[in-house]
Amino acid sequence: MRVPVDIDEKPWSQSKNERNSRENMNCMEVCGGHGEGVSYYRRPGLDVWVLSRVKQDVTSGGGDLHLLSSCASGRITRMLLADICGFGPLFHGVATRLREVMKRNVNTIRQARSVRQMSQQLSAASQRGGFASTLMSTYFAPTRSFALCNAGHPPPMMYRMKTRQWSLMKQQPAATVTGGSEPGVVDPSEYQQFKTTLEVGDMVLTFSNSLTESRTRDGQTLGVGGLLDRVRQCDSAKPSAIPETLLNQLKGGSTNDVDHEDATVMLCQATETPVAWRDNLLAPFRLIRGATDRTSFT
Repeated sequence: MRVPVDIDEKPWSQSKNERNSRENMNCMEVCGGHGEGVSYYRRPGLDVWVLSRVKQDVTSGGGDLHLLSSCASGRITRMLLADICGFGPLFHGVATRLREVMKRNVNTIRQARSVRQMSQQLSAASQRGGFASTLMSTYFAPTRSFALCNAGHPPPMMYRMKTRQWSLMKQQPAATVTGGSEPGVVDPSEYQQFKTTLEVGDMVLTFSNSLTESRTRDGQTLGVGGLLDRVRQCDSAKPSAIPETLLNQLKGGSTNDVDHEDATVMLCQATETPVAWRDNLLAPFRLIRGATDRTSFT
């Protein structure tokens, strides 16, 4: 179900003519999956846009997966983007297990346990001949704290409202997650981990591998640097338009991977949206009920 969204006019938000419809995401719920579409989620302190285009049949080799979860009061928003390489049953198995990781940790602010459990699932998948690169991030609205773990994925990009500049979230890991690894999966000690504070208007952009693997008209791989140049050409004052604009910019290459492979873009932006008093009141009852999911793995 999609419902209209009333967004206050802010310099960092889209105009009235550009407002998307909002996904009715409830507290203690996991949403997303593998499928084509455009979604907008308005969470406490965070707006999230997801654009997903499906070109691959998961029965023939895998595809993209995106998941979002909300805690019992809505203060904690967790996001996961994965590029899973594996035939039908393996894809669905990995997707289902990653969804369960999101459900089990829906109320944990720190994502270390989620990352550890995610690593275990990736390791198990590698033993069955599959592989997945993942990005997991957690936003805690009261402190505007944003934590991100990159397991073999292209580096995300961050926009700072203060400087009005995009840059790569790529550096030496500030921390590591201990644990063993198996061939075909990134060693947890190599995970890139970041923690920062998002000011109102700041944005974080994550995307699937197919974007950086796209080729330009002269046959060169676009790469992370080339994609960053394309992102900088987007209008940062219109965040809702960035995912589609970015994918449209990549069309017309010599071998356009985004036209032949799954492509997913996830953009989140810090806002002043407060936690609803009703969600505060109902949080204890939701904890008793447990997390639910509204995901689809087509």
